[in-house]
Amino acid sequence: MDDQERESNGSVLHVLDLPQLYTKPSAQELLNTLTLLTSEPPSWEGSDSEDDDTPMTVKSARRQSISAARAQPVQINPEGLTAYLTRIIASDLRWIEDEAVKEEVWEAASIRLSERSGRTAMGAISRKFRIPAAKDGPSEDIEIHEPALTADNLGLKTWASSYLLSRRIWRLAADQNSMPSANDLPPHSVLELGSGTGLVGLSAAMVLRTDVLLTDLPEIVENLERNALANEEVLGNYNGKAYTAVLDWTDPSDMLLSSRAAREADIQESQHFRIIFAADPLYSPDHPSWLVQSISARLSRDASARVVIELPLRTAYQPQVEDFLNRMQVSGLKICNEGYETGYDDWGSQGGRKANLSFVLEKPGSVKYEDRPVPQLKSEHDVIVNVKYTGICGSDVHYWVHGRIGAFVVEAPMVLGHESSGVVHSVGSAVKTLKPGDRVAMEPGIPCRRCVRCKEGNYNLCADMAFAATPPFDGTLAKYYTLPEDFCYKLPENVSLEEGALVEPASVGVHICRMAKVVPGESVVVFGAGPIGLLCCKVAREVFGATKVVVVDVNEERLKFAQGYAATHVFRSAKVSPEENAKRMIEEAGLGPGADVVIDASGAEVCIQTAIHVARVGGRFTQGGMGKPDITFPIGAMCAKELHVTGSFRYSSGDYQLAVNMIASGKLSVKELISKKVSFEGAEEAFSNVKQGNGIKWLIEGPN
Repeated sequence: MDDQERESNGSVLHVLDLPQLYTKPSAQELLNTLTLLTSEPPSWEGSDSEDDDTPMTVKSARRQSISAARAQPVQINPEGLTAYLTRIIASDLRWIEDEAVKEEVWEAASIRLSERSGRTAMGAISRKFRIPAAKDGPSEDIEIHEPALTADNLGLKTWASSYLLSRRIWRLAADQNSMPSANDLPPHSVLELGSGTGLVGLSAAMVLRTDVLLTDLPEIVENLERNALANEEVLGNYNGKAYTAVLDWTDPSDMLLSSRAAREADIQESQHFRIIFAADPLYSPDHPSWLVQSISARLSRDASARVVIELPLRTAYQPQVEDFLNRMQVSGLKICNEGYETGYDDWGSQGGRKANLSFVLEKPGSVKYEDRPVPQLKSEHDVIVNVKYTGICGSDVHYWVHGRIGAFVVEAPMVLGHESSGVVHSVGSAVKTLKPGDRVAMEPGIPCRRCVRCKEGNYNLCADMAFAATPPFDGTLAKYYTLPEDFCYKLPENVSLEEGALVEPASVGVHICRMAKVVPGESVVVFGAGPIGLLCCKVAREVFGATKVVVVDVNEERLKFAQGYAATHVFRSAKVSPEENAKRMIEEAGLGPGADVVIDASGAEVCIQTAIHVARVGGRFTQGGMGKPDITFPIGAMCAKELHVTGSFRYSSGDYQLAVNMIASGKLSVKELISKKVSFEGAEEAFSNVKQGNGIKWLIEGPN
């Protein structure tokens, strides 16, 4: 497989997959490989949605000259990669005759090595940030150049704080408590301290439709002015303008206008400003006092004057943040508004950038959002899925409330969730049926594949099953999740990702009906009008051909829903004996000698007892609901009727695919079950609602 084929398949590359020097690969082959290994920071572009912060890739100047665009993201196993690049740099490449081409190979390898040596070793890059210009208005691309980082000039890099603040300026402008009205601002009223690459100030000029003075140290301002000029046309479309000046916080009274345009605009070097912006300004013990000193020296004394600060919550700099806030209070300024939001810098430290936000159960009743490392492909047959929707199951709620189900006890923090769908992010080198971008339903239980139960097709009974959100295994309520290719089911075009998340409970319904051996023309009674019970009704009637389907519950709203969804009859249990309830049900539903098939999807003791009495002689009873470990069971009635009794546990071979096929065919409609969709940040609210019995099925959207 050549490099292009590997890219199209989204393969994980290992060092041994790359051209080895002993084979004397051609210069072009080496250049193509080195291009493939490009490691770039994200750029945010291509969406007008104010909430769409999805990273996209943008080419560096050097990569443009090599020119090889990647159709799909390629995963690189970092093990041995640095040594591989070093060998290329150290090699004389004697089989390549053209010296200029050799230099190109060495340079490309050096750049790839520098990209893996931290931000300080990286070359210059240019990238775009899409910023909302107004509420319900368009978004515009602000183009930012970031030179190679030298010494400790962190201002040459765009940090996440700048991006988050830039995207929020339009909201602040709409809130008069946060910021004076842009219409009331006289010229030269907005200042940015420590502008860095200028993203915040440039965005402010566009959103506020005014001029903004961008300031920083002399070694930063040259690039700052470059970015101001590069975005002149975009700002001009909104009557905005950006000027630059040198302002050292150690002496804020001394401001040197660095551009001719700023001087010609009649900006005074002693100017005071109605609005002062600063993003991520604290990374040394001296910065709090210097910054407050600069604000005091430059802030207008007008009652409408405001300071807008974005402070990252990096643990290492919390003392500086506290110091700054204390100093601001002492200076006489008060906090008008404050809040928190989530963002990530392009290059992490202490273990690398983490971008896998997860919903984690710490202990019973206590959950948190935790950013975990992106999972790696464990096998060449694995895929990494970007999770898009996750349904909440009763077992998830049980773990959340009690911290255990039977012998499965949460002893360490565990990611919840197992009813999920998503989009394939990357695939292993041996994966043949999926590619990045494919939409899939995710089967969350991975068996050992080697035991007797697995070999006979009953892998759901595997003693070594690794099931998502069953201790000690993490679940799917995260941005990324890894699982084998054959446990991902490609969704047909007419099946949505929301429906894909319901394939898991639908598969449970399929398996229960298979265990009950439902056949066309039979009567079926289902106890429990929760998601599984309702799906059993739908599967029994629409997939397996049952002609009479009775659903039993005590919740009037759910019975009403069931009547319109799949049941031919509904029955509300009364507070009488199981025998009396069974007798009344048989009469009201016209079951004659009793039901051919009875399914319990409730797990409730009284339902199980009633189920035995409602079944006909020689009928079948399948237990699908999980309840108390021990109950009083009418064994005499079971024996006298010679009932065929089976249990049902999850799903096994063929159930998932049948569920997908039936949903695609329209026979198994699941859309009606979705009560509400919430953002990832609303996961705990959704869990609380499910616990209270509100709705049928709640879906949690995957994190952005």
